[in-house]
Amino acid sequence: MTRATKMWGAMVLAAAVLVGCGGGNDGGSLPTPTPPPPPAGAIGEKLNAAAAIPANDTSTNSSSAFAVLQSNGVPAVTVAGAPVVNFAVFSDGRVVQGLTLADVSFAIAKLLPGSNGNVDQWQSYVYRTETTTGANNVGSAPGGGPVLASAKQATTDPKPATIANQLVYNAEGYYTYRFSTNITDPAQTNGVVFEPNRTHRIAIQLSYRNAAGATVRVNPYFDVTFDANGRSVAVTNPNQTRLVSDVALCNNCHDRLALHGGGRVDVQYCVLCHNPGTTDANSGNVLTMMTMTHKIHAGRLLASQVDAGGENYVIWGFNATKHDYSEVGFPQDLRNCTVCHTAADPKTPQGDYWKSRASKEACLTCHANLPGSSWYASHTEIGATLRPPVTDPRQIPNELCLACHAQGQTYGPDRVHWNQNEENAAKYKVTIESATYDAAARKVTVKYYLADPTANNARYNLVTPDCTGSGATLTCGPTSKFGGLRFYLAYQNMVGQPAGVTEFTAYNNGGSGANAYLYKGTNDGTNTYTVDIPVPADSPTALAQGTARVVGVGNVKEPQLVTAWPTDPRPPVVPPALVNVVVQHTNADVALSGPLNPRRQIVSNDKCNVCHGALGTTSGSNTLANAFHDGARNTVEACALCHDQNRYSSTVMTNGRALSENYSFKRMIHGIHGNSKRQYPFTHGNNVIGAFDKNTFKLTLDGLIAASTSSTVSAPAGTLFQPFSTGVVVPAGTLLGASGSAVENYAAEVAYPAVGLNCNGCHVNNSWQTDRGPIGSVVAKPIDQGTRKAGTNPLDWLVITPKAATCSSCHDSATAINHMVGVGGSAFGTATQAQSFQTLESCVDCHAVGRPLGVDVVHK
Repeated sequence: MTRATKMWGAMVLAAAVLVGCGGGNDGGSLPTPTPPPPPAGAIGEKLNAAAAIPANDTSTNSSSAFAVLQSNGVPAVTVAGAPVVNFAVFSDGRVVQGLTLADVSFAIAKLLPGSNGNVDQWQSYVYRTETTTGANNVGSAPGGGPVLASAKQATTDPKPATIANQLVYNAEGYYTYRFSTNITDPAQTNGVVFEPNRTHRIAIQLSYRNAAGATVRVNPYFDVTFDANGRSVAVTNPNQTRLVSDVALCNNCHDRLALHGGGRVDVQYCVLCHNPGTTDANSGNVLTMMTMTHKIHAGRLLASQVDAGGENYVIWGFNATKHDYSEVGFPQDLRNCTVCHTAADPKTPQGDYWKSRASKEACLTCHANLPGSSWYASHTEIGATLRPPVTDPRQIPNELCLACHAQGQTYGPDRVHWNQNEENAAKYKVTIESATYDAAARKVTVKYYLADPTANNARYNLVTPDCTGSGATLTCGPTSKFGGLRFYLAYQNMVGQPAGVTEFTAYNNGGSGANAYLYKGTNDGTNTYTVDIPVPADSPTALAQGTARVVGVGNVKEPQLVTAWPTDPRPPVVPPALVNVVVQHTNADVALSGPLNPRRQIVSNDKCNVCHGALGTTSGSNTLANAFHDGARNTVEACALCHDQNRYSSTVMTNGRALSENYSFKRMIHGIHGNSKRQYPFTHGNNVIGAFDKNTFKLTLDGLIAASTSSTVSAPAGTLFQPFSTGVVVPAGTLLGASGSAVENYAAEVAYPAVGLNCNGCHVNNSWQTDRGPIGSVVAKPIDQGTRKAGTNPLDWLVITPKAATCSSCHDSATAINHMVGVGGSAFGTATQAQSFQTLESCVDCHAVGRPLGVDVVHK
């Protein structure tokens, strides 16, 4: 019985049971529940009208819960002791009723404006004390104990059972919540004094169900001051609040930020507890939002400098759980501050504070500052010049920071957080005017130019003074400015490959020579060029066919410029050095045979760069200056060119099978980003045939060293397939990468940042819902018994059939693979590519969109 049949059987059985029971209504239909009465009175009418406006829906409007009442004469908050809060919830055109006390938690804080160089900070009125006793007697102190015996932590208002009717629903359609904490009594607020004239923020951790029955979790908030009667007055001046980031910017990478059990989903709520009043007793770390968030995202950088004033940033959370952020690597350059902070966004009027308000709380987060760091040494000298002298430079007051770090100065944040390899990408854009194929001459002719969009699209002469020779001997080497720019031709060339869907296969089947350097083109006198890309001759195993694509790759070599400089243009560094600058590449499709049938768009460069900034450039919290290919291959079109399904790797799978990893684009990207779903780590460089535990990264049983390659090294007589064992045993318990090969272990280094599974975070047009790939992914090659080397006919190579190759890149357990093979009719390294062309995988029978186990259902 298939899994689908079992599920349908269970559903039918469940339905029969329900019908048999009759729901306690003698087998008849259930009575229709009586709907609650609509909101009444004048306020009720206002609320009903507001609910009918989609823009007021509480799921998307962060203030309507309070603002509608406030604007109609009902104060959002009244403070005459314990705050009394009035709010409404709007969903799907109606006022939500039926909330219970368990559906809400409230926080309130006041904003302390910065002075003497200090930044504005929220300060909570409600606190709890964390003690490090019992199970919580753990931490970062020597010996594994806590750093502090206890620490204060801001929290939400308590909801003791002794208070009756703490949350009530009013007939007019709104709720009233009564705080248990009297915020006017410093004895109840950890000494914090209520100051009615200061900006305050009231916020809710709110949970309710919408009309579709889905649970909605949001954090409505409202900024107010208080009049003489303690009634709230809405803050309308953006200069009277603090909005330095917006959760929408977080969600560009995190999809939906959801912390502390999933109910805290807005940074404007987070800051009400994560302010200077909150400390983690276990580690001793202050949990101020700016400090904590920056250190988390700079975790890998700080850990890489642990011997030079860095740190392993750790926080101990709920149930004494240790959260070690030393492997968290921000996937783009940490200097790209505008990814999270920009005043250009109307939701974040203080978004440019990072430029003008340098502070220890913000800056000594990414920058290592413990004794032994270069910062500590240089600022110790500065501290010695102060009167009175400051021996620990971390105690230098913020007001003195602006002496060196004011906006626009040499060391101003806006000047030193400048990333040349991405910023100057605005100056280089390739445009292809045409691409044509001459079948007789077997060449694709491309007409193109490189222009500067920042200079009215002035076109560059691609032959620069750092080139040598002329005519046929012209050479612009790899260190010349434009010498690395090149066009590749991606095309399909496997004999007999299915023609209905264009899938490039040539690069790893003898087609990598189809390329031309841009500087080699003929200049028409206007810096518009024409160049020919030769198409390799056909052979018994390679036949150029279908629709090809001209793909641009390469970067520009610029003199590295001084970062700490107050004005533009910046001078070059001394001694001179070069830096790789990203280019705005393009591509163009051209038919080699038949009608034009371009390769489908599956993912988006823009979506990749939301998290990565510029593909291939700085990553890993700036521990990788060039993450891959020096940023030269910074488009998904360039990735798919080389990383086709024939991209066989000498890296061995870590699941114990004698198969190599396939480094096609889809398997590589899913494998790298999907490690949280995998049972075995995805790596680059593993040479052991054996199963590794994903949590410990150790061999579970004895393994065998695999030969690195048989393309150049002869295999032992009788060897049938690559990879093959050398006979060297690796004992169980051996760490991944400890067997003589350098291993990039993506399971240890990469965690996809989204909370859930949103495939459209990368894919376009729901392309993930239908796998149209026609080519199997190569994982083994037969050994030619004459040459004792890997066979060169791609039709004989062993593959994972297309659909299984996609799914098993994340779902790699033996159970999942056996299901794909046994139920889906797939092959996992047991079929040749020729056989794969004839294999009909039946995955869609159960997993098509709209089915109970459709990919749209299970990827949620």
